[in-house]
Amino acid sequence: MNQLDPVNVAIALASVLFGPALAGVVGPYAVILIASTVGAAWALGRRDQSARLGAAWYFLRLNATAVLITAGLANLAGRWMGSDDTTWMLAPIALLVGGVGDDWPRLGRWVFSRMGRVLERRAGGDGGAT
Repeated sequence: MNQLDPVNVAIALASVLFGPALAGVVGPYAVILIASTVGAAWALGRRDQSARLGAAWYFLRLNATAVLITAGLANLAGRWMGSDDTTWMLAPIALLVGGVGDDWPRLGRWVFSRMGRVLERRAGGDGGAT
């Protein structure tokens, strides 16, 4: 069954340019780069005008981050959801990685804060109210 998702479309296009053997590798990473660039463009819009001079470095940094972590995050999310095929998650996760932009430290603090609250509740540290 053929599925029309961004990764399969990119693989089909890459097979024309690079051949079928290389298309399976080039296609998913092309989707990651395109999606993270779109996300980075949204994140760049939140920055002040004076910071926009380093836009090329900003895009490069976010795209490199997306290339390095998107596949791993998609696999983790797929395991959590009980799915074997995680290629459809590459584009949304790369978009999210780029869209977060320079807010990764703040997002990390928020995640750890939430995890701490959940662990505290599970350990019974909510003041005895169960």
